[in-house]
Amino acid sequence: MILIKSKKKNLINIYINKSYNKVNKLLIKKKYLVVFDYNIFFLFFNLIKKEFNNFLYFILPFGENIKNINSLKIIWKYLIINSVNKNFLLIIIGGGVLGDIFGYICSSYFRGINYILLPTTLLSQVDSSIGGKNAVNFYSKNALGSISYPIFIYINYIILFYMKKKEFKDGYSEIIKYSLINSKKFFYYLLKNKRIKKIIIRSCYIKSKIISQDYYELNYRSVLNLGHTYAHSIENNKIHNYSHGISVSIGIIFSLFISSFFYKFSIFELKKIIKLFNLYKFFVKNKLKFTIKMIKKLILDKKFDNKINYILIKKIGSCIKKTLKKPILINFIKKYYEI
Repeated sequence: MILIKSKKKNLINIYINKSYNKVNKLLIKKKYLVVFDYNIFFLFFNLIKKEFNNFLYFILPFGENIKNINSLKIIWKYLIINSVNKNFLLIIIGGGVLGDIFGYICSSYFRGINYILLPTTLLSQVDSSIGGKNAVNFYSKNALGSISYPIFIYINYIILFYMKKKEFKDGYSEIIKYSLINSKKFFYYLLKNKRIKKIIIRSCYIKSKIISQDYYELNYRSVLNLGHTYAHSIENNKIHNYSHGISVSIGIIFSLFISSFFYKFSIFELKKIIKLFNLYKFFVKNKLKFTIKMIKKLILDKKFDNKINYILIKKIGSCIKKTLKKPILINFIKKYYEI
């Protein structure tokens, strides 16, 4: 079992193992509420039953559409009716949506209760479970949320072999992002290797290292938003039913397009980046049905006057936050899609 731990504060503790047989040993004995993603309930329930003698459990449907106020009300009501209090530990087993909802629940209920995360998708293992960020949608994506850290994150990489190929692709968009913003060596490793254990360990290490320099997203942590401003505009747009991972990949390619105007990439580097995206079967240039409505949603994201902070790539393994005026960004969009 591998432990990735933050140095400055004891906020990021990530255990990586090939089974769940050591989870119970890491827990303080108390009352448990186990939260399951519906998709994995039947796979995990008997396993959890062996580890814990007595626990409450709650099953939540799968999908982005449950990240809303109505879901919060149902869950809060369940917690109150079942007398869940600060003596309970919540064990959250599922993907990023479940972590988002219950991370927010745990930060708000009784002014905060403890929880641990057992992420079950590649995307949640390498990205959404790490960093304490949680949110629900309210008129726009992730409008309500908080930063609330779990006691620890326990990653079982073997469970990923039960996943669909599409879910793997969602995770790899974030993995490629980490290599572009932080590690040239990791980038070239991804070109030649698909060893999932090493890829997960390296991804978790890079993200936890970045977060440990900015726990509450005040400045440096924003580099993790590479591709996300544009991705959120795609996700908010009902015309395109792309997953988060696919949207991020499109957003990263668009950021690369803008970056090429400010920072002169070598043709060699550009070809390597495109090769990596093609290797994991992403669209290198996705022709979206672009509308004025979509542009407005994009420029409302990260709303700061007439400017937007955009993460650009200087070279493989290095990025920078650049402030762009909204008209300039819109011109880049039009040029990119030849509107």
